[in-house]
Amino acid sequence: MQIYPKKQLSEKWLKAAVVGSLWATVEIVLGSLLHNLKLPLAGSLLSFITVYLVISFFQVWKTHGLIWRAGLICALMKSISPSAIILGPMMGIISQAIILDMIIRLSGRNLFSYLVGGSLAVFSALFQKAITLLFLYGWDFVLLLENMYFFAARQLRLEHLPPAWLLVLLSMTYLFSGALAGFMGFITGRNYLKVHADSPGYHTLEAHGQSDLFKHTRKNNHSILLLFLSLVMLVAGMLVITRATLWISVILVFVVLVLGYLRYPGNMRYFRKPALWIQLGIIILLSALFKNGLVHVLSIEGFSIGLKMSLRALLLITCFAAIGAELKNPVVKNLLYNRGFQNLYQSVELAFSALPGVMEEFYGQTRDIKGFKKLAYAMLGRSQALLDAFRKAEENRKPVFILTGQINQGKTGFTMQLIEMFQNQGLTVRGFVTLGNTNDKSRNTYKIKNLQSGEKTDLCSTQPDPAKPNYGRFYFEESGIEKGRNIIAETLTQPTDLLVIDELGPMEINDRGWAPVIEKVVEQNTCAQFWVVREKLVKPMMRKWNVGDIIVFELGSDPAGYIADTINDRLKRI
Repeated sequence: MQIYPKKQLSEKWLKAAVVGSLWATVEIVLGSLLHNLKLPLAGSLLSFITVYLVISFFQVWKTHGLIWRAGLICALMKSISPSAIILGPMMGIISQAIILDMIIRLSGRNLFSYLVGGSLAVFSALFQKAITLLFLYGWDFVLLLENMYFFAARQLRLEHLPPAWLLVLLSMTYLFSGALAGFMGFITGRNYLKVHADSPGYHTLEAHGQSDLFKHTRKNNHSILLLFLSLVMLVAGMLVITRATLWISVILVFVVLVLGYLRYPGNMRYFRKPALWIQLGIIILLSALFKNGLVHVLSIEGFSIGLKMSLRALLLITCFAAIGAELKNPVVKNLLYNRGFQNLYQSVELAFSALPGVMEEFYGQTRDIKGFKKLAYAMLGRSQALLDAFRKAEENRKPVFILTGQINQGKTGFTMQLIEMFQNQGLTVRGFVTLGNTNDKSRNTYKIKNLQSGEKTDLCSTQPDPAKPNYGRFYFEESGIEKGRNIIAETLTQPTDLLVIDELGPMEINDRGWAPVIEKVVEQNTCAQFWVVREKLVKPMMRKWNVGDIIVFELGSDPAGYIADTINDRLKRI
C-alpha cells in the first residue's frame, strides 16, 4: 500500500490563484476587446491597466512573492490553448510580474517602489516588443528603421535630431505612464481598504472544471525527439539564413513550413492571417526602398535583405509553434510535476475553476462606462469571496482508493470480493464492474454489471463495426457507455459511501468513457471513489482530477481483508 496525501496549498499560493484568475480575466477580456478594436499601442494600454490592478491588489494583500506567482498563473491561463503553449503572451506577463515583485522586495512596500515598479513594468512592454522584432527580423530591421528615420528627418528638416532622441522620448512616455499606473493602483487600493474593508463579500463561486495544463493526452501525439529537433532547427536555421545564399534560405524555410503544416496543422493558424503576410510584404518593400536612403529606388540588395528578414520570421514562428505543441508532451509535464510544480498545478486548476464566474461578472461591470469605472473595486471585492471559495475547494476532498495490477491479473474478481466485504461492513456501495466473456487473454467482449441492481449491459467487443466508437481493438456500445455514466451519476443524488469504477484506462485519460461524469463527481465532492487501474496508468490517473488523499493497493501484495479494513477506517474519518 502506498499513500499519496493531498498537498495543501499555502495561503500565499491560494491568494496568488485569486489574483491570477482576476488578472487573467482582464488580459483575456480586455485583450480581446483591444485587439478587435485594432487600437494602436493596445498592448501598452493593457500593460497600464494590469499594473494598475495588480498594485491595487497588493494594497489588500501585502505578501511578498504574491505578484510573481499570480503573474505565472495568469500567463499560463492566457497562454495555454488545447493544442499548444503560446510562448509570446506568457513571457510578457511573467516579465511584468517579476519586475514588479523584485522592485517591491528591494525597495519595500511604499509608494516609491510602486512608482518605480509600475514604470519599469509598463516599459517592459516596449522593451519586449523591441526584442521580439529584433529576434524575428535580425539587426537588418534596426538598420531599416534607422534609414527610414533619417529619410523622415530630412523631409521635416530635423537632421540635427539623432535617432536616440526619439528613443528617449518614447521611453520617457512609457516610464511616466507606468509610474502613473502605479500611483493610481496605490490610491485605489488604499481607498478600497478605507471604504470597503468591512463590507460583505460577493456571492461564492462554484467550480466549472479544470485547465488542461497537466491534462494527459495520448503520448503518441508528442515526441521528445521533435522537441529537441525544433530547438536545433531554431538555432541552425537562423545561422543558415544569416550566412547562406538567398535561395538556400528560401528552400530551407519552405521545407520547415511544409513539415510544420503536416505535423502541427492546428498550431499554424497564425499563417492563415492576412495581417502576417501584409506585414512581411511591407517589410520587404520598405527594405527595398530605404536600403540606400532612396538614392536607388527599389534596391535589389534591399529586396534580398527584406526577404531574408521575412524568412527568418517565418522560421521562428514555425519553430515556436512546434515547441509550444511539444511542451504539452506528458513526459515533459510529468517531469515538471515531479520537480516541485505541484503548487503551480493546483493553483492553476483553482484559478481555471473560477474563471467562468469571474468573467461573467467582469462583463457585467463593463457594459457601460459607469460600470467600467467600478471595475477595480468590483475585482477587489471579489478577491475575498474567491479566496474563501478556493479554501473550501481545497479542504475536505474525498479520498480515492486505487487497485492496480497487470492486464488479466484478476483485478475484477478481486474487486468483487472487496465489494462483498464493504457491503458486509455496512457501506453503501454504488458503481459497476466490467466482466469479460472469458478469464484469459482471448476475451473479446465485455459487459458492465450494476452493483446495486445486478443488471448487465453490453459494453464493447472486438467485432469491427464502423458505426461504433472504437478504442484500441475494441468497439464500444453507446448504450453501454451511457449506462456506465448513469450509474456513476447516481452518486450525485443518492447517498453513497463508496463509488466503485472498474476500470479506468486510456479512454478516461483522454476525456472519453467515464471521464465527463467522474469530473462532476469530483467537482461536487460527493463521495469517496474506488478505481481499478492497470499499473502503467496509475500516475497519470492520479493527477487527472483534483481529489483528496490517494491510496494505492497492489494486487498480489495487499490482502483483501487488509484493503477492506483500511478503506472502511478511512471512510469513518470523513
